[in-house]
Amino acid sequence: MRTIPLLVFCFFPLLCAASEPTRHEFDFIQMGVPVRIVLYTDTPEHANKAADAARQRIAELNAVMSDYDSDSEIARLTRNEPGKPIALSADLFAVLQAAKHYADMSDGAFDVTVGPFTQLWRRAKRQRKMPEPYLVERAEQRVGNDLWELDGVTKTVTLKRQGMRFDLGGIAKGYAIDQAFETITKMGIETVLVDAGGDFRLGKAPPGGWKIDMDGKTASDLENIAVAASGDSRQFLLIGGVRYSHIIDPKTGLGLTHSSTVRVFAPTAMEADALASTLSVLEPERGKKLIETLNRVENECGGIEATVHDENTATTHGGAHPESWFQDGP
Repeated sequence: MRTIPLLVFCFFPLLCAASEPTRHEFDFIQMGVPVRIVLYTDTPEHANKAADAARQRIAELNAVMSDYDSDSEIARLTRNEPGKPIALSADLFAVLQAAKHYADMSDGAFDVTVGPFTQLWRRAKRQRKMPEPYLVERAEQRVGNDLWELDGVTKTVTLKRQGMRFDLGGIAKGYAIDQAFETITKMGIETVLVDAGGDFRLGKAPPGGWKIDMDGKTASDLENIAVAASGDSRQFLLIGGVRYSHIIDPKTGLGLTHSSTVRVFAPTAMEADALASTLSVLEPERGKKLIETLNRVENECGGIEATVHDENTATTHGGAHPESWFQDGP
């Protein structure tokens, strides 16, 4: 008689074992790009709650950093009087602090004050003609990393010239990806992917690995990493037989005329986003030195890798060649 309770006791944990996490996917538009969230969790309720929180977080950041929204914090910022310290939200300070860092590290190749140039090139794209030289020269007076200062103690920014305009397009999306990712992981979900417009951050890999399509190949052994790409394959302006990228060189105020595609692998999406934009502007040798410096100073394990493809060559900066991760897709 005593053997029966013993058998029930031994098998009871199997009957009550928690179910395996299942895959849940959510798609929506935010920041003007398609956003996709994939996560693995025990219940649909938990998945929905996490995805809703991430969606709300991205919407909050869009209201802070969009230069298309005249009521956003970044748009209101540049309407203030020059020389006056302006208090910043925690999010905008974090992004501007990182932007200043990459501007300093790249000698101005990354510059979020290019907003006046951005406005000219958006108009040029609509009108299909080059901006007038005098307009470029006028805009140039309001662009430069030396025209604004951050105070880390008071969390303020001071602009030095009237009519400045910030364009956070090369860094804000990465920050939003990170914030959505962290919102989900703080809710106890480790296996998560957040993709915004093709840039993404991955958490712990699911069974079988993440299936990430890159250049027609499938990367299946990536986890706990962020990836961002920059290039002119889709956004460019063709005038007089010359192809101008949507990526602006802060030194000239013109769209880049050399065609390239950059992909960066980094610990965070903000790092990857900013560096992909920067490497698109820098000459290959300067880009290589920048990645080497960042890995030496900020990432002891050499956590940043990049591949730059131009018309003739493919150059890899950092650790192992990222293409070693590519596997043939199914």
